[in-house]
Amino acid sequence: MATLVLNAVGTAIGGPVGGAIGSMVGSQFDAAIFGSPHRQGPRLKELEVTSSSYGQPLPRHFGRMRVAGQVIWATDLVESSETLGGGKGAASITTYSYTASFAVALSSRPIAALGRIWADGRLLRGTEGDLKAAGTLRLHLGHGDQPCDPLILSAEGEARCPAHRDLAYVVFEDLDLSEFYNRIPALTFEVLADEDFDLADVLGDLVADADAAVPLEGFRGLTCDGPLDGVLQTIDQVLPLDVDAGPDTLVVSRRRSQDRPIALPEAAVSAGDDDFGGAAGFSRRRLAAEAQPISLLRYFDSERDYLPGVQHA
Repeated sequence: MATLVLNAVGTAIGGPVGGAIGSMVGSQFDAAIFGSPHRQGPRLKELEVTSSSYGQPLPRHFGRMRVAGQVIWATDLVESSETLGGGKGAASITTYSYTASFAVALSSRPIAALGRIWADGRLLRGTEGDLKAAGTLRLHLGHGDQPCDPLILSAEGEARCPAHRDLAYVVFEDLDLSEFYNRIPALTFEVLADEDFDLADVLGDLVADADAAVPLEGFRGLTCDGPLDGVLQTIDQVLPLDVDAGPDTLVVSRRRSQDRPIALPEAAVSAGDDDFGGAAGFSRRRLAAEAQPISLLRYFDSERDYLPGVQHA
């Protein structure tokens, strides 16, 4: 108010120069009475982090895959403020920034390495392992002897901190959220679980006494997040399989087409009048044709950042 009044008085007495002097003197009066002008940037009202749901399966990954993961631990957002300006009567501005610390489970079996990371579809971690945002990343490969994460240990205490053994997971410490609208973004990870794998690796120790040394040609990655029979049915649509559940060993092999005629033995003929039927005999038949042969295949293209694709027969 004093700035406007003294500006008008100074202009009436001394013209433009008097008006400038009056404005300067008036701004000093206003600052002394009302304080210097101050503005605040946008600020969050809620600092709690949204957690993931219970009961979600933790899949097993083979080869090279792009996966989402599950948040298994998180702290509240940490708020930081910075005030700029405010000198010589100028307006000061307070800006707020937020960081988050959290852990994401990737695979329920050990992995070999971690590749790129995408946040809201944008690259967060490159092929060289550098984060595009401020923060620290630690990877736990999921072996049975891995130690507790130091950040989780310091936050939860030794009595309540699990080591998450046999579980591959990553920990983000103080990840800057300014590029993600001050929230934890939707993350996807490039998991490098194996150099190569076959069907025996997929069965693993889920089935005892199984013979399943079947190469999976064309498979660069595979995710198992459901019952084993569903996984075998999915593979069977691409690489037809034969399964023999013998008395001792489960044998899984590639289905082979018949390449020559099958020679049948002489038919068993009943010789006696009182005989009900033949004492011995057996029959063979060809495999029935598939009722609905596969016509299209959905997959993830590793050459295009694992974008989904479709191939038609």
